[in-house]
Amino acid sequence: MHAAQQTQTLAVALIQTDLFWEDATANLASLEEKIAGLSEPADIIVLPEMFNSGFTMNTAAAEPMNYTTTRWMKQMAVKNKALIVGSIAVKEEGKYYNRLMCVDPDGSYTFNDKKHLFSFGQEDLTYTPGKSRLIIDYKGWKICPLVCYDLRFPVWSPQHCFRSL
Repeated sequence: MHAAQQTQTLAVALIQTDLFWEDATANLASLEEKIAGLSEPADIIVLPEMFNSGFTMNTAAAEPMNYTTTRWMKQMAVKNKALIVGSIAVKEEGKYYNRLMCVDPDGSYTFNDKKHLFSFGQEDLTYTPGKSRLIIDYKGWKICPLVCYDLRFPVWSPQHCFRSL
């Protein structure tokens, strides 16, 4: 392997937890405790889909961008020196999105809207599908984060995300 191709090891923490239904304040407090309680530092912390509300079709749970949950994610990323990834319901220009947020340790962020909405849960009646894919470069890794049901559509995942170096 050439020096330019070497990639450092990433420590990934997956936070799996019961969520408080449509209660962002309680969910953020609970998740903050779980993140603080990680036994080892993580480079990437992955939160559940719609981690601040639970998988709800109630649009009252949606937040505008850069509101409470986005700011909380920025604080957690900076404090923990980790990439924080998770989806939230977002209201933007009269539409609703199941938006995957990727917040860097410096507080900057990128996002991607879930493309394949889960019709069995009537997600397609509430949320607007995304139109693009997100590929982030993080610590020498190319990462294509997807939200839940998008994983069932491998054609949606760029092939180069799965190539080994």
